[in-house]
Amino acid sequence: MKKLTGKFLLTEMGNKKSQSNSIDLMIASTIFGLGIIVFLIYSINGPNESAETIDSLYGDGESISEIILSEGNPEDWDYNNVDKIGILTDNKIDERKLEAFYDLSINNYSFTKRSFNTLYDYYFIIDDNVSINGNNINGIGKPNFNISNIDAENIIKITRFSIYKDKPVNAYIYIFDGNGE
Repeated sequence: MKKLTGKFLLTEMGNKKSQSNSIDLMIASTIFGLGIIVFLIYSINGPNESAETIDSLYGDGESISEIILSEGNPEDWDYNNVDKIGILTDNKIDERKLEAFYDLSINNYSFTKRSFNTLYDYYFIIDDNVSINGNNINGIGKPNFNISNIDAENIIKITRFSIYKDKPVNAYIYIFDGNGE
C-alpha cells in the first residue's frame, strides 16, 4: 500500500510540475510577444520620426538662408527696427548689416531664432575672413558655439554663394537640434 501511495504521490507531483512549466511557458510567450510588438511599433515609427526631423531641419535651413541672404525688412534695418534679418544690399553682403546681425545674435539670440521662425539652432559662416569691430569671427549664430566640435543629434548644412568685399564667397548655414556644444 505504501508503494501505491508513493506512486500516487509521484504522479501528483509530476502533474504539478508540468502545470507550473505550462504557466512558465505561457508567461514567457506573452513577454516575447509583447517584445516583438514593441519592436515592430518602434521600427515602423522610428525612421519616420527621424525623416520628419531631417525634413523639418532642411526646410528651416532653406528658409533661413533665403532670409539671411536678402535685404531684410525694412531694407535699411538696424538693431532697433529689424523685422527680418537680411545682410544683402545690391546683391552683395553689406558689412553694416552683417555687423548688426552679429550684434543681434550675441545680445538676443532667441530674438533672431524667432525672426527666422525656427525652433532649431543655427550658425552662419562665410568662407572668408570676417572682421567685426576689429575682431575676426568664425561665424554668427548660437553663442559660444564651435563648428569644429559640434555635438548635435541632427544637422543640416545649406550652402549659398554671395559677394563679400567684391569677391565671390560661399556662405554656409548650419541648422541643428540637440545641445550643439
